[in-house]
Amino acid sequence: MSRKINILFIFLTLAVIFPNNIIFAAPGELFGTSLIADISEQVSPAVVAIESIHYVRTRSYGSGDPFFDRFFSHLFDDDFTGSNNVIPQKGSGSGVIISKDGYLLTNEHVISSADEILVKFGDGRSFKAKIVGKDKTSDLAVLKIDNKDNLSYVNLGDSDKVRVGEWVIAIGNPFGLGITVTCGVVSAVKRDLSVDKDSNYRDLIQTDASINPGNSGGALIDSKGNLIGINTAIIPSGQGIGFAIPVNRAKRIVSDLIKFGKVKKISVGLTVQNITKELAEYFNVPQEGVLISSVSEGSVANKLGLVPSDIITKIDNIKINDVSIFESTLEKYSVGQTCTFTIYRKGKLADVKMKFEETKASLNPLGIEVKTVSEKLVNKYDLYIEQGGVIVDILKDSQAYKAGLRNGDVIIQIGNYQILNEEDFNKAVKRIGNLDAVIIRFVRSNSVVRILLNLK
Repeated sequence: MSRKINILFIFLTLAVIFPNNIIFAAPGELFGTSLIADISEQVSPAVVAIESIHYVRTRSYGSGDPFFDRFFSHLFDDDFTGSNNVIPQKGSGSGVIISKDGYLLTNEHVISSADEILVKFGDGRSFKAKIVGKDKTSDLAVLKIDNKDNLSYVNLGDSDKVRVGEWVIAIGNPFGLGITVTCGVVSAVKRDLSVDKDSNYRDLIQTDASINPGNSGGALIDSKGNLIGINTAIIPSGQGIGFAIPVNRAKRIVSDLIKFGKVKKISVGLTVQNITKELAEYFNVPQEGVLISSVSEGSVANKLGLVPSDIITKIDNIKINDVSIFESTLEKYSVGQTCTFTIYRKGKLADVKMKFEETKASLNPLGIEVKTVSEKLVNKYDLYIEQGGVIVDILKDSQAYKAGLRNGDVIIQIGNYQILNEEDFNKAVKRIGNLDAVIIRFVRSNSVVRILLNLK
């Protein structure tokens, strides 16, 4: 279960090793040798510091007359008594080269508001970088620098093989002091943390290797010099409690960001729940797997014949014990991939092949999917309206979700466009593409609500 903890994001240089110089050593040989020094020395060429610059425009005005300033200051430009100032706000972080042609991996929050990004190498070289893609949900981003030389890059490990108690090394640039090496052990795996209402992390690696403020985007490395995690957060009130995003999760996300500039969200079209002791006794089924509670009409799951009360016990031979494992397992798959669901129904097991499709909610800039009000949706969401676009899916990292929209809300107006059905909604979304923000009217329960939705 996720715990609500105050988390401090960190900035740390990501240090890695490139394939031609991998060091092979048994974990038991970590101490009493020069292994840590060797790894630190070899990964340095792939370490970069990331400087993000955000330009903030401020305007000051003063005539000496408070009444005059209050009502008339907006009439004057820079050359009169008012003045506009552009103040650069700088942030620092870290990144790691993941290909010889200049792709970098870092945390999304390092560059989320950046207007300009500068990548600095340890040998004094610096390059401007562009954002290839970023994903707030996973807190990962891919940058690209243009460089004709082949760059040293990181060798990605296998975080699924990480064991509690094994030695790990954190290498980075805390507080901008320069390359710093610390070591410790893996304290735990599959940690779930809730930073705030918009930021939740799953399956993190916990370590006691010293990780300090200023370290986001940094590397957690195993004793063979392989990258196994991206250092992301610490608990400021604790000591020796740091967290890293498993590199296996990053692999799929990085691939999507490079190919498409975004992470394509897969859709299976069903919701599941844990099987409690009471449910197991009621349905006379084993207390294992996850119970399908609903199936969306027209979805992949619906087309394959899956129905509520079916139980998913495995996905590609991975045992599914609860909802958390179900969700984290699905995150490893990309749009177009196929997997096997093992289904328990009426005392029998059956395998079902499922090919993942992209969720429709990710295909429009609002991050939501709507359907025309129907009798089925009226019953499902207990609606009090006969026309409009019912939200049936919404991305949790979308602006719409952050603004408060939820499944079951019925959109009746977007800007100046009335929404009577799904077709109206799709037309309106296309028409507002160039706006920075738009007013949305929707019905929730029996109340009409207006919100301002930021589109940028």
